Amino acid sequence: MTSRSLRLFRFPRFALCTLAGLAALTGCASFKGFEPATPEGFSGATVNVADRLEPIGNDLVQVFELTRFDGRRLLSSSVATLNANQGRGFSVKPVALTNEVPPGPAQVQLQVVTQYAAPFLAMTHPTCRVQGEVAFTPELGQAYRVTGRVAAEACEVWIENLATHQPVTAKVSGKGTGAGR
Repeated sequence: MTSRSLRLFRFPRFALCTLAGLAALTGCASFKGFEPATPEGFSGATVNVADRLEPIGNDLVQVFELTRFDGRRLLSSSVATLNANQGRGFSVKPVALTNEVPPGPAQVQLQVVTQYAAPFLAMTHPTCRVQGEVAFTPELGQAYRVTGRVAAEACEVWIENLATHQPVTAKVSGKGTGAGR
């Protein structure tokens, strides 16, 4: 082949790589990171909703958390715990977050997840991850907590009134761990 014919073969490859790069950047540009629970410009009173983390030994935390509020993706306790514990080996220190949310009807996404100190442990021990959307109407003057249970038969998460311990949302339920720890 001549030098000229080699250049013709390079152009389509170069164009293909350029188009692939632009497509990847377009996907990144549309990604929205974490947002506050209150809408932009909100300045009214808020209601506190706390995530609950339950340490089980030094290497496992069960996380019950609020991950979305009216479509806004929130920084969650599982992400904060993961970030804070990178490089700690086989121990995990929980990082519990709370969210200040506007009062009134909303759609929220709840999640329960077993979070091990190291990925290897999750591959060799029982795990659960259940998430789903429920309706929630926080009221001024009240405080709430995301809670639930992790068991062999089911994993569940819901929001309860912190003072009365009564559920204020439907339960999100899913497959259990299948075994005891």
